[in-house]
Amino acid sequence: MQRVGCRSREHAQKGSFILEASATTLLMLGLLFLVIDLGLALFTKATLQSAVRAGTRFAVTERLVSGSSYLNDSIVRVVQQNALGMLNGPNGACKIAITYHNSVTGLPSSGNGGDVVSVSVVGYNYTPVGILKSGGPIAITASSSDVMEQCPFTGCPPVANPAPAPCP
Repeated sequence: MQRVGCRSREHAQKGSFILEASATTLLMLGLLFLVIDLGLALFTKATLQSAVRAGTRFAVTERLVSGSSYLNDSIVRVVQQNALGMLNGPNGACKIAITYHNSVTGLPSSGNGGDVVSVSVVGYNYTPVGILKSGGPIAITASSSDVMEQCPFTGCPPVANPAPAPCP
């Protein structure tokens, strides 16, 4: 009889080991997906920040991208090219905001040399892939600003497109 009781105790211990191992495995997988989600969110934030920084550096020089007639359109194209595909298409272009302010008064300006240009990405939502998915999308914003150089001798390029493409 003692032998039978010993076997059932060993069997119970094996069952509890499997239960504990599966609980630990689930916990570790959940933590792994949490780290992956947070890493991807930080990567997205860093990529968007780098893209708006590149757009601001481009805006400071007051040049135009080939095939573009307006400074704002050129800045949007530069930001989209540096965003690793996160801001492609008209939806992505609508998330890029460009503003100009007088460097002395701080009032809104038309984008002349010496003004402060601010390029930002607003309304970008990162959707997590793992454990954070239940919380919904994470809103990510990025912005950068700098003082524009004085216009070249040929004059400043036109800043805003009078008939911009509508946002979907």
